[in-house]
Amino acid sequence: MAGEWRSATLGDLVELKRGYDLPQRLRTQGTSPIVSSSGVTGYHSEAKVPGPGVVTGRYGTLGEVFYIADNFWPLNTTLYVRDFKGNDPRFVSYFLRLLTSYLIPIRQPYLESIATISIKLMLVFQVI
Repeated sequence: MAGEWRSATLGDLVELKRGYDLPQRLRTQGTSPIVSSSGVTGYHSEAKVPGPGVVTGRYGTLGEVFYIADNFWPLNTTLYVRDFKGNDPRFVSYFLRLLTSYLIPIRQPYLESIATISIKLMLVFQVI
């Protein structure tokens, strides 16, 4: 297996976007998961984002990363991956879990601030 190292920012790998407001009074029972910073907290009749998706908390539960298979509604307490930039969503969920586990001791209040942290990645190419 051959590979090379390159420096990149998290923003080079995925685009994160803040979730959407959905006050309790506007929620109607449905099948689309409502995802907060602590995970799926209910279901709504409408989805804002097509699945599969990856969601994490903007604050409070930094380090919790959720893979959502179906269309969903990410709440404003979250960041979700708007653009996977060609990366597999399941891989991105594992990668963000690993990345945030290293950042937890820093006690970073907002995950948005890590989008500019430079990281080194091992790019592995498989010969077929």
